[in-house]
Order: sequence, then C-alpha cells, then structure tokens
Amino acid sequence: MPVRLDDTRWDDEIRAEGDEALSLTGRDVGTPIIHFSPPAGAAFFGPVISRLPSPEDAVRLWDYVTGLASFPGFAELKPSLRERPQLPSFGVQPGTAGAEEDWHAGSRKPEP
Repeated sequence: MPVRLDDTRWDDEIRAEGDEALSLTGRDVGTPIIHFSPPAGAAFFGPVISRLPSPEDAVRLWDYVTGLASFPGFAELKPSLRERPQLPSFGVQPGTAGAEEDWHAGSRKPEP
C-alpha cells in the first residue's frame, strides 16, 4: 500500500532522525547529511552536486569526499556561486553548460 503525503504515522520517526543528524553537524545546514564511520565519525552536510556524474567521476568524487571527511578538523568547503541543477528532469540536455546563481546565507540571493 503506498504511503500518502497526509499519512502522519512516520512523522515522529522522521523528525527524530532529522534531529539526530543535525545534532552531529549543527543546525545551520541542510540535507543531505552524511555520517562517516558512526558512531564517533565526522558528519557533514553534502555533497551537493549540480549534475549527474559519469560512473568514473562518481567514484573519484566519492574518494575525494571520504578523503576530506577523514581529515581531523576538516569543517567545510563551500562556494556561494552555484550552478543550477543540470538534470534532464529540469529540461537540461546532458553536456549543456550550467547557468549560475549566487546563493547568500543559504538561499538564492535576489536579483538586483
């Protein structure tokens, strides 16, 4: 049986899991949150990428992410200028250069 959006049976569990994830990172982040080597390992927001990587690029990206996560004291790597998502579901053809948006304080900065 499919779960309906107005079905509240899972709300408490989902809220508790979200609170647990935010307790590892702090509350000034969004999702996704990845927890490396629980229970004592580092947890970070991200990675956030704007395009679907090739299988080879996905492996390389994951190697870089896990490498950064394993470095004691690593906290953040984040630009505010971001490429809009380059996904077919948004009508973007593969290989098309992405338009950029300036994000400020966690949300899109309004156009002047």
